[in-house]
Amino acid sequence: MTDESPLDERSRAELVRVEAFDPALVRPWRFHNRARSGMDDISLDALANSIKRDGQQQLGLARRLPADDTHAVEVIFGVRRLEACRRAGVPWRAEVREASFSDAECAAAMHGENAWSEGVSPLENAVQWKAMLDARVFASQTALARELGCHRATVSRAVRTAASLFAEDWLGRLVRPVMHEFTGRAADRLADAYAEGTRGHMARRRAAQLEPGSVGADRLYDLLFREPREEVPRETVFVRRKGRAGGGVVAAKIERDQAGSFWIRVRAHEQTPAELAELAEQIEAILATEMGSASGVRLGRRLVASLSSREAREADRAWLEGCVWSAARASGLEWDRLRCAAVAEILGAQREGWERAVARAVADDGG
Repeated sequence: MTDESPLDERSRAELVRVEAFDPALVRPWRFHNRARSGMDDISLDALANSIKRDGQQQLGLARRLPADDTHAVEVIFGVRRLEACRRAGVPWRAEVREASFSDAECAAAMHGENAWSEGVSPLENAVQWKAMLDARVFASQTALARELGCHRATVSRAVRTAASLFAEDWLGRLVRPVMHEFTGRAADRLADAYAEGTRGHMARRRAAQLEPGSVGADRLYDLLFREPREEVPRETVFVRRKGRAGGGVVAAKIERDQAGSFWIRVRAHEQTPAELAELAEQIEAILATEMGSASGVRLGRRLVASLSSREAREADRAWLEGCVWSAARASGLEWDRLRCAAVAEILGAQREGWERAVARAVADDGG
């Protein structure tokens, strides 16, 4: 093989031309990676309306097909624009490369373009990469990573994930309809659970109860592989309803269990100021009870936030004691006047610097 001269490169560039096609004469490239990302009706209709109004602002990329093929070209990138043009009833415009443009060159062009357009999910990319490696478009993962400008470890991890998630139909049928929703972390987590193998029987049994497309990508791991846990009974600490007497929508609710966990649900826009104040007091009481071991730290933070070092040294002693009492109470500490006076004395003296004074004040309460 001989290297191309600059003249050869210019001659090749001159072969790239822009053409318009009836969308019916265009088909996707076999290694196309946009399965469903950005292909929902709302997104496509919005793009179609934009194209009707302003024209197609970005060109697609197409590769010419043989004369005896059923289609004129195959789309390398620009599938969303192609479908939007189909909906808008207008021709699709694209740069056209000749049939000699290789699959490897197509992959590099597609990967570069998708970085700037509406995102393709990491799992969609992973499936495409695996398909190209299986078809020997690239000789190795290293070659693919080099051509696409990816890290070798990223490609290796992605291909391993794609292989796991589509290794068996019971899992693949649930993953495929929502593969455009997966983050890289969510896909890897699901693939690792499958590859680990010890929970496979449980996952297959659960999968049989699920309909493809009925479960989002963010819930598949929990529904298939998470171990069942015994539910801890919850006690309702506070509830407020809006609507008819004795019923209506729950506008605010606080629940807790015996293990010390608590849950808060609030529809803040349905609360009056007085109701919000009451709810805040309820939440503060829960915090004081369940997080008492942190009360000393909270006190220190409140004092630092409310008092400058100069105020602590120069303020009226009664005022300073009042600040300490208020901060202690807000932190869940029931301090009497003598304790507040002792802490005010420490803060006012400032013998070891402001931060150390606060630490001593907190330490005196065992925080």
